[in-house]
Amino acid sequence: MMSYAPERRAFVHANSRLAEHLCGLHVTDLTVERARRLQKIHGEHRPDDCLIHLAAAMLLTRNTQ
Repeated sequence: MMSYAPERRAFVHANSRLAEHLCGLHVTDLTVERARRLQKIHGEHRPDDCLIHLAAAMLLTRNTQ
């Protein structure tokens, strides 16, 4: 098993199925609507352990201020 290496980052488009199934990816082109959907999908994951949940939460927080 490969350990997490912060210098190795995988990016996927926010609308991809990979964003719905994998937690260790950075998303691009995230919209408010897609952030809400991904937050529901990854909602039970801890944001500290799930980059998708964290990105969605950050975007939604910025848009409610």
